[in-house]
Amino acid sequence: MRHFKLTSAALCCLLASACSTETTNSNDVKTEAIWSDVYVTSNGNDSRVIAELNVSSRNGNNLNLVSGDKLSVTANSTTKDMEKDVDFFDIDYRVTFPYFAQDTEYEVKLYRAEEQITLKSKVTLPQAIDILAPQTEQTFPVDEVLDLRWIKATSPKDNESLKITIASVCKNGDEEISSSHILSDVEDDGKKSIDFEALELFKNEKLNNNFDCTVNFEFERRRYGSTDSRYASGSRTYAISHNKLDNINITLK
Repeated sequence: MRHFKLTSAALCCLLASACSTETTNSNDVKTEAIWSDVYVTSNGNDSRVIAELNVSSRNGNNLNLVSGDKLSVTANSTTKDMEKDVDFFDIDYRVTFPYFAQDTEYEVKLYRAEEQITLKSKVTLPQAIDILAPQTEQTFPVDEVLDLRWIKATSPKDNESLKITIASVCKNGDEEISSSHILSDVEDDGKKSIDFEALELFKNEKLNNNFDCTVNFEFERRRYGSTDSRYASGSRTYAISHNKLDNINITLK
């Protein structure tokens, strides 16, 4: 499956059509109508917890916590309140912790002041991703199979998966051509052979050996946790360990 780079304007249009830009205060919403998307993301240096709350579903109004309603997170016996983060399209809640070890448990709690109840969701971090090969700035011909190597998951959970995203950029003067490919549900055994010709990352008819091409790889281990059943249907809680391998040079024929 091939994907081409979206312009900022196109991305904004897609985002605007996929989710609401409207906001509803939490004291006007019943608990069972709150849709929750909570995830912990770690790069091996720290971890960020991000929570998005909407009304009824992913496409519902953003939920603004008011009147004593709040989100908090506990990890390694340390509890922090989440802070609201507002951008052009969305409201979410965020907090950062210095913990990133495998199986660190994060408990995310939503306190509803009027009802005096607390919704609890939990997830543990998957193993950090350590990439072994190739090395940044190495060069490979486009028709050579590239062997990715990383430290395999030592004790993967049943609810855990590995995804690798491959993004290419080719430049010739002011001209730039990009493409991407997503490898989903990759076997987490520490190795994967990448055949660029089979993936058709460089099949654009405009490309030739006058272009300088690079490829970036992004690895993502994802593990799902438990979500309080009082949230709306479709709510989820998960954790991600991710790492990047950038600037692998590819020579075209």
